[in-house]
Amino acid sequence: MPSPSTFTGSVPGNYDLYMGPLFFEPYAEDLVARIDRSKVQQALEIACGTGRVTRHLRNALAPAAMLTATDLNAGMLEVARQKVAWEHVQFQVADALELPFADNSFDLMVCQYGYMFVPDKLKAFSEAYRVLRPGGMLLFNTWDAIEHNPLSNTVSNVVSDYFPGTGAADFYAIPFSMNDREAMIQWLQGAGFNNINIERVTKTANSTYASDGARGLIMGTPVFHTITGIDATAVENVIAVATEKIASIYGDNPCSSEMNAWVAQAWK
Repeated sequence: MPSPSTFTGSVPGNYDLYMGPLFFEPYAEDLVARIDRSKVQQALEIACGTGRVTRHLRNALAPAAMLTATDLNAGMLEVARQKVAWEHVQFQVADALELPFADNSFDLMVCQYGYMFVPDKLKAFSEAYRVLRPGGMLLFNTWDAIEHNPLSNTVSNVVSDYFPGTGAADFYAIPFSMNDREAMIQWLQGAGFNNINIERVTKTANSTYASDGARGLIMGTPVFHTITGIDATAVENVIAVATEKIASIYGDNPCSSEMNAWVAQAWK
């Protein structure tokens, strides 16, 4: 699991600026469309990052519903606080493996692209089950294998080729590591969930420029710190190579690529 310290400095801002609209917005909209707001008075979001889903959740929930948004990374939360400084939203640092909430506290728990980074999936889902009220829903998504997310795969290969033998692209394996549907079902059942639905959802990553994807995947992830640790002057050169490669495959002005994820719903 990457340390929260790796999402520091300029990384959270670039993550939100480039990664958010390109990769996360389409799936954020998909998640909140699955919520029955009439059944939610207390909602919890974990791994809220820079607040993209938080904003959609607050708009989707009933006006009086309370939303608690958490993340392990204080830098990410600071960006989220600035974006979603709204009534009935509270932010706090929290670990998915040790949620600081009482049993049976929430009607809904949401996590967009966070569980991939959690080292103990069964414990994390057990914590979700514990804090949900009877009848409450856990709603989350996770990326399919990187081979089914070609734009990300392209940038990963560029970084790996640019810095052979250094492990510069190793981080990219983590976000795409939780792609086994049957394993997810087993973890959820082991945590106590029985009513489970998991489906593969295909969306399109659209951006104005090919450079958006290159900058997001390099400057908006811990790969940025890895690259600068190897050669502080190389970042813009790597971005240029990645941009050229992306443009040659997916176009430029506009740029478009398929992406695939698993979306899961489980009820207590």
